[in-house]
Amino acid sequence: MEAVKQLADCPDAAKLLPEIRSNLVMALADAKNISEIAGIPGRLTEVFGRITAPAYPAWGASKNTARILLAVMKVDPSRRAAMEIKYSEQVIEIIQAHGLKTALLPSGCESLEQTIHSCLIDQQLPPVLYTAGGWAREGAIIITAVDAVEIAHMVSNIAAWCSQ
Repeated sequence: MEAVKQLADCPDAAKLLPEIRSNLVMALADAKNISEIAGIPGRLTEVFGRITAPAYPAWGASKNTARILLAVMKVDPSRRAAMEIKYSEQVIEIIQAHGLKTALLPSGCESLEQTIHSCLIDQQLPPVLYTAGGWAREGAIIITAVDAVEIAHMVSNIAAWCSQ
């Protein structure tokens, strides 16, 4: 809950929530399935301009973000946390301008694992992955890190950069 509190304390973080809201997930070190990943039941949402969680984290509470994290962990097991934020070209440009490496998630791969693997740059996975979306799909920026508190710190920084 420390990470959720940090996000709630950042006044501009809620502006980065996608329309479909967001989940913040963190996995056990040796997670192999969704039930070994904690997420926020009901997703992170905005109330009075602040990020809030409707419930405490629970194992298996996230499906999509957890599946993405499992694929990320196959490439880089040290990345045990993930969160989606709203996609825009401007946000990607701001992230890149502040030195964070990014990778566009390619379409047309046969599996999620193959999609994540194709994002390797010099044998390393960038901490920021993104998709512009498509027909009936909202774009997303996926932040990955070693733990949920680092994710909250990164998202707070991105929110501050975007508000300048």
